Amino acid sequence: MQDSVNPFEHLRCPGISDSDVIREDFDTVVVYDDRKEIVKILVADAGNGRYAFGYDIYFINGRHAHRLPSLENGYCTTANNAVLYFLGYIKKYASRFSYNVITEVNRLIGQYSQPRLF
Repeated sequence: MQDSVNPFEHLRCPGISDSDVIREDFDTVVVYDDRKEIVKILVADAGNGRYAFGYDIYFINGRHAHRLPSLENGYCTTANNAVLYFLGYIKKYASRFSYNVITEVNRLIGQYSQPRLF
């Protein structure tokens, strides 16, 4: 059951079926890490202005979810947009995460939403 909508869904382009996963050369954005609960976003430059995203999540209940970046689930046109999209995805399913994760997600959304001057 979903909690809400992803406010950054408009940043995601449709997926490309049968795309290979990107196993190397991706950036990791640590959203939250307190050793009991770890949330990381994986962002890879797939070329041609496409940035694939994935995740590595250890939930507080001990479960683990992991997906390497791939164009199959959609992509964004910038790395920044890929991070914002996945932060919004986490917020969409906020009930699955601790209050501390959602607080950090909100902080990062503010940080990644700010335009860069230089």
